[in-house]
Amino acid sequence: MIERICPKCGAANVHLRPFATRACGGIGALSGLATAAKAGTTGAALGSVIMPVIGTAIGGVMGTVAGFFVGALSGASIGHAIDRKIIQAYHCDSCGHNFAA
Repeated sequence: MIERICPKCGAANVHLRPFATRACGGIGALSGLATAAKAGTTGAALGSVIMPVIGTAIGGVMGTVAGFFVGALSGASIGHAIDRKIIQAYHCDSCGHNFAA
């Protein structure tokens, strides 16, 4: 990994600005919510096999939550790759300077 140095103050205390990570994470969460109904149905079906009453409710909730988080994490990881490879916007924690690689 290449260490970035601030062009203004010369500090190595810089980090990647997460524009695409946040945007793609939000989009992934929304798509995860769209598929969460199917995941909730599947979770409820599996839960009803294990424990008919409580398992159905718990399986439905867990399936819905899992669909949401899988979508959000998938989107965020794609967004992080976009931030690193394409956008390459950095922020210096020492002087507050924003710069492109």
